[in-house]
Amino acid sequence: MSQNLDTGVETGLLPRERRRFSLRLRVMMAILAAAVAPSLLVFGWSQLDRNVQGHMWGRVRDVAEAALPALDDPHELEQLAREYKVRLRVVDAQGSTLFDADADAPGDPGSHVEAFFLGAKDAPTLREFDEQLGPMLARADVVEAKRSPDGKYVGCDFLPLVFCQAIYVTPRDGVPRIVHVQQSSNRAVLEVYTLRAHLFRLSLVVVLPMALALAFYMGSRVVRPIDTLRRQALAKATAESPDAKLLPERRDEVGVLADAFNVLLMALEKKRADNEAFVADLVHEMKNPLAAVRAAADTLSEGVDAPRAERLSRVLRDSTSKLDRLVTQFLELARAEAGMPNEERSDVDLTALVRGLVERLRDDPRHAQVNFALKGEAANASPALVRGVAHRLDALFGELLENAASFAGQGGQVVLALAVTSTEVIVAIRDSGPGIAPEDRAKVFTRFFTTRGRQRGTGLGLSLVKAVAEAHGGRVAVLTPESGATFEVRLPRLK
Repeated sequence: MSQNLDTGVETGLLPRERRRFSLRLRVMMAILAAAVAPSLLVFGWSQLDRNVQGHMWGRVRDVAEAALPALDDPHELEQLAREYKVRLRVVDAQGSTLFDADADAPGDPGSHVEAFFLGAKDAPTLREFDEQLGPMLARADVVEAKRSPDGKYVGCDFLPLVFCQAIYVTPRDGVPRIVHVQQSSNRAVLEVYTLRAHLFRLSLVVVLPMALALAFYMGSRVVRPIDTLRRQALAKATAESPDAKLLPERRDEVGVLADAFNVLLMALEKKRADNEAFVADLVHEMKNPLAAVRAAADTLSEGVDAPRAERLSRVLRDSTSKLDRLVTQFLELARAEAGMPNEERSDVDLTALVRGLVERLRDDPRHAQVNFALKGEAANASPALVRGVAHRLDALFGELLENAASFAGQGGQVVLALAVTSTEVIVAIRDSGPGIAPEDRAKVFTRFFTTRGRQRGTGLGLSLVKAVAEAHGGRVAVLTPESGATFEVRLPRLK
């Protein structure tokens, strides 16, 4: 099997380099990312929570600094407390409260998110916590601020709630006063840090090893059936007689993909068989006129009299004319089956087109005894617009009308009916001829199939009709009337 893979690379069936990130690696990375995502999320959230105390620390310090020059202005102190959402107090040397404004607002969007995932915290409010600390002058933080050379203390704590406070001791008229600023937060900083530590240990010991094992297993499970299909495809591509059948090992999405590939391969195989049959038919059709040309050339090389030279000349003209007609129709058919690329399309009025064709056939001496009739929109001369290549559509309906007139014969009738729906233009051409045998109806659009004999047709006309109709987004079908033959062409209507 490795030999087939090497052959595939050498012959260009496979690229020499794989993509930088293979499917197996991407599956493994996705599983590992899902496994470590909770830890990464908690770690990132803890980095956000780390800034909570830093912001509160700076805020209480700034408020305390701003409050010092405004100790005798209660209105300005009130504005400071409300602007910064803090609790601001001023206490005298005896511990009496001179000013107290509580604008502390501990809730924020982050705290609501943490409460949803971690549960609501059972912690006291800032005022309840402060009442538990006892008299202001006896508190250790106040004592530390008094002992400090600059009379300041700024600090934060986690328990029993997240809060920061600034204590500034400043003399006022020779009497010390204490400026006390506090702010709290409902953020679960300690819980997030604790959860981060637990998740890190759990991920390192349990989740990561399991994720690695699962990632390796799932990567192999996903890629292995695809590798199997790849090896089968390469083996068939390098076999002497490749067949269009892949055998998936599982009946899951990969199995469905293999079925889709099998449908594609069978369609390609059918196309290849059709092309081979087409080439064989073309060669067969060309053999007779080529044989006649060769025989005439051989005879001329031996020398002939004038009457015989005239006959040979006529044979050469007929044979070359048939070859020219055959090659021309073959090229037209190939272009039509390719979708008529690079051919300019325009708005075409089918009513005017088919009426012009009918008038032309009425003036043709070959069909002088054939009665042509128009029905529906064609009889009323109502416009029926489609988007297409005008000369191709002219050839399509011209071929159908010529066939109908030929089979109707002298004294026969050809009826052309045109109808317009909301989405289509429908043209039906019926003749009063002998009709089409039931066993031949499925073959009338097959290349080189003809019921008129080799001398009167190449068998490519109806194949070309079908190809042109499909190249315009339409379709053609042979119907089964009570008498004669009816061909129906449906083309998308131009809105």
